[in-house]
Amino acid sequence: MLFTLSLSAQRGGERVKRGDKIEQQRVVYITTQLDLSVEESQTFWPIYNEYQNAKKEIETERRSEKKIDELTEDEARLMLSTAIEAKRKRLDLEVEFMNNLEQVLPVKKRLKLVKVEREFKRFVLNRYKKRMKRGLIEEEERK
Repeated sequence: MLFTLSLSAQRGGERVKRGDKIEQQRVVYITTQLDLSVEESQTFWPIYNEYQNAKKEIETERRSEKKIDELTEDEARLMLSTAIEAKRKRLDLEVEFMNNLEQVLPVKKRLKLVKVEREFKRFVLNRYKKRMKRGLIEEEERK
């Protein structure tokens, strides 16, 4: 039992480390792609981090533990309403974020940020897919 708990704790720690590593890569990628100066970076990153935290908070608010097929009609209606409200909040948050960056970054860098974030997400997703595929292949080979 202690071994299982220890192993679970290690795996949880690995996820945190992996998450930290991805965040470090995001910082390097965005900084490089936007060619942020030292002054821009010092002002940009606190605003960006606050924006990311607010996005996470919106996502946390709308999550449900129940599966869709387990919901009553009223629960489903409420969940749909909550999802739509979360989308509205994310859009409002993004508009506010871009407005906050107005004094920090020129418009071309702000526009490029949207593209760079999308590219980074694609990069991380593709890497994850490759890992999953590699894991499935290794599992097949063990059988």
